[in-house]
Amino acid sequence: MKMNASDGYWLPHTSSIDFCEANYAHLNSIVELHNTWSSLAGISFFGLVGLWKGNPTREIRYSLGYIILFLIGLGSAGLHGTLHWIFQSSDELPMIYLVTLMNFMAVEFASPQGKPKYPKLPLILLILVLVNTLIYYKFQHLYLVFIATYTAITSYHLYLVYSLIYKNNAGGHISKKLSRWSVISYLGSFVLWLVDMFYCEFSSLLGIGMTFHVIWHFGAGFGAYLGIVSLENCRCVALDIPCELDFMLFGCIPFLKRVDDSSKDD
Repeated sequence: MKMNASDGYWLPHTSSIDFCEANYAHLNSIVELHNTWSSLAGISFFGLVGLWKGNPTREIRYSLGYIILFLIGLGSAGLHGTLHWIFQSSDELPMIYLVTLMNFMAVEFASPQGKPKYPKLPLILLILVLVNTLIYYKFQHLYLVFIATYTAITSYHLYLVYSLIYKNNAGGHISKKLSRWSVISYLGSFVLWLVDMFYCEFSSLLGIGMTFHVIWHFGAGFGAYLGIVSLENCRCVALDIPCELDFMLFGCIPFLKRVDDSSKDD
């Protein structure tokens, strides 16, 4: 039965952004059904995979990265399910937090465990994140402020990754391969995000009410996950911790696992 958008549970919507998927097309309690489930399956899922299979160096930074990735999916599901401003912030702010943390991972990839190269960097980044959060809430009604902030720190991250993995060959061919697919997955799906934002008539070609935003969720989630795994590998190589790349779900999802000394002798 086709729902009447005027009877939607979450009306009036308070988010500063709406998307191509028709509101309340399937349920009057969920604004965008397909964008909601794909947030969980395409973003939060990869956070759970990382928490389950990842972090071979057993450091807080990587577990925290996967936790934030999981929370981004929850926040995104909340945003698409309600188009409420509070869930919009719980989607967008963690995206900024995750890229900031991944920048930290890149800068400190070779520091001995317990002896950071820049001891004050976590405090500095925390202050910057808090300031950014205050600015975000001040201008939340201006979606372009978030876009500009996220684009700036993501561009800096791409520069760090290029310098670290491609220019200085940190992590060898494994990190190069993971990073390459991370960028392809993220930027490729970002193109579809642009289509979804500006050309709804093309974004709806998937049928049954789905738009390209669904693919964006899977591509962005997988790309962010691969980015963390590539940095994990750089860390393992720098610390001389024996790790190897393994796969799950029929070889579709890579993860890095620590190789025990006993396994090396076999």
